[in-house]
Amino acid sequence: MPTPYAVPLPRVRRTRWLALAAAGLTAFAHADAQVLDWRLSGFGTAGWAQTDRPYAYQRFLSDQGSFKRDSVFGAQLDVQFNPAWSATVQATLAPSLSDDHGLAVTATWAFVSWRPDNDWLVRLGRQRIPLFLNTENRDVGQTYDLLRLPAEVYGIAPSTDVTGLSVSRTWQQPAGEWSLDAYAGADDLSVRASSRDLGTQFLRVHTRVVGAALTLRLEDASTFRASLYRATTEKRDGTPLDARYARVDAGFPLGSYYQVSNDLPGPGVQTASSIVNDVVTLGADLNLAPDWRLVGEVARNFQRRTDLGSSTVGAYMALLHRIDRVTPYVVVSHLRSLGASMRNAQALEQASQAAIIPDLALAQRAAGDSIPVYDQTALSLGLSYALTPHSKLKGEWMRTRIGKRSAMVDSPAGGAVVSHELINTLSISYSFVF
Repeated sequence: MPTPYAVPLPRVRRTRWLALAAAGLTAFAHADAQVLDWRLSGFGTAGWAQTDRPYAYQRFLSDQGSFKRDSVFGAQLDVQFNPAWSATVQATLAPSLSDDHGLAVTATWAFVSWRPDNDWLVRLGRQRIPLFLNTENRDVGQTYDLLRLPAEVYGIAPSTDVTGLSVSRTWQQPAGEWSLDAYAGADDLSVRASSRDLGTQFLRVHTRVVGAALTLRLEDASTFRASLYRATTEKRDGTPLDARYARVDAGFPLGSYYQVSNDLPGPGVQTASSIVNDVVTLGADLNLAPDWRLVGEVARNFQRRTDLGSSTVGAYMALLHRIDRVTPYVVVSHLRSLGASMRNAQALEQASQAAIIPDLALAQRAAGDSIPVYDQTALSLGLSYALTPHSKLKGEWMRTRIGKRSAMVDSPAGGAVVSHELINTLSISYSFVF
């Protein structure tokens, strides 16, 4: 079940695509020894954050503080072979998202571009798809004023990094520039789940993605985007995914429980060979008046073929006001699970509390913890200061209200699900490009 922490996983595949990109560059160089232009650039963010709670929030944060959540460093090489053909390779160094320890190097971009004219662009290879307003530049913190893009929206899609094909068409109109992007590709992911009894676990899956985005950019730099996205996800080892658990009334001593394993008596766990996420997004970045901006995005994730997944709606609204080099801002964001997923997670928690056999209670509790459900609202007050045209210093206070529960919180071992609590987060970061 894809979660906000579904991320590119295998180093072998990333290395292969880097090698293919390098081979492509070499082939073009031999085909046309005259390289018109090349550019090497870099970017990075060093970010520290701390909460007022002892348990983990957004994987890495607690009252101990951490640099892991927001820190990322990258380099990008762009090569122009002729007016029509070019290639891009980008790699980032960041805390690993395929486990909770160490660093990982990821090829976020590794593609060849063909531009037959000014209106068409075709890309083949590893790329980041245009889903949300800042999806493509989300690692480059210097390009936006928020300390970080709201996880309540930007974590909804299973994956925005795919290896495949994209086609873009642009139209110049009196109202502004229209662009339509269509794409198809695939990705290997690691889906994270935190259990109070079993600790952190990662499920390796393969996802196939298709989608399209329509964008309008006005002369005053206002931007509007609407997108449709479908991801079909299956386990990489070919085994089925759990889709539904039947309720069983077995009498004493088992009592009532949910059959979360075929080892328990019952009709059997219902499974699916794959699950589907259909995501619809709308976003707008508006220049309201001189030095005032209003930014908002909403996303709805419809999850198909399972009652144990992440069927969610997320939205945020941000108001920013630039005062010379300083840009204060306020953000309100919300993420909530809909339908059967939250009901099942809550029912499994109740079943675990009612079970008198410890192993049965553990099975119910672990199954409930594995369902990625969310009920949270966040208020953020922040400040961005442009040190130079190429660097920004940011600070932010965020208060998050957890409702029934949230998969962004790792509930402590041996305790109850974290619910109806407030989490205060203080963050500071330095972002740069060169």
